[in-house]
Amino acid sequence: MTALDKAQFDAALYWADKPIKKFVCTVREAGRFETRIYGATCSDRAAELALENTELNRDSAVVVEMRLATPEDLGCVPALMPSVKEKMLAFAAHHQLGEVRLDNPAQLLIGNLPAIAAVNALKEQHGRLCSALVDCLAVMNECEKHQNFPKTFANPVGGLGWDATIAAARLLLKGGV
Repeated sequence: MTALDKAQFDAALYWADKPIKKFVCTVREAGRFETRIYGATCSDRAAELALENTELNRDSAVVVEMRLATPEDLGCVPALMPSVKEKMLAFAAHHQLGEVRLDNPAQLLIGNLPAIAAVNALKEQHGRLCSALVDCLAVMNECEKHQNFPKTFANPVGGLGWDATIAAARLLLKGGV
């Protein structure tokens, strides 16, 4: 705990709703002191437990201090919270996700590298197929324009533009499959 955390810790507030509280009891007998922690429902019962379980002379022992336990009394030690990056690296290691890559200092890419490569290949294939579809739609639109005017315009089917577009679409589709 930091100094600020220690200053802000309120033992009474923390233990208020707990049925069993932890008390730090100091017992004195003939100049000797013994401090132990006891769990009890109230401070009176903790004092009784302290006197019953003391290694000092029970006949003359007196409880001289009683207070609710703090985290330090119970052996708690401060723990720093791991950063998001450390959590992600631990997650990747625990789940055996393969390599972790830092593309941008603010972003981490963690995952199964073969799966990531397959997704990237699908994205590239999607792009090529979209381009091929756009080209095919352009040719079909051109064909529809000329369909009504066969006497005025030459039929595009079988022409150089038609063949080039079809060949390009086939190459794109073959590369994407």
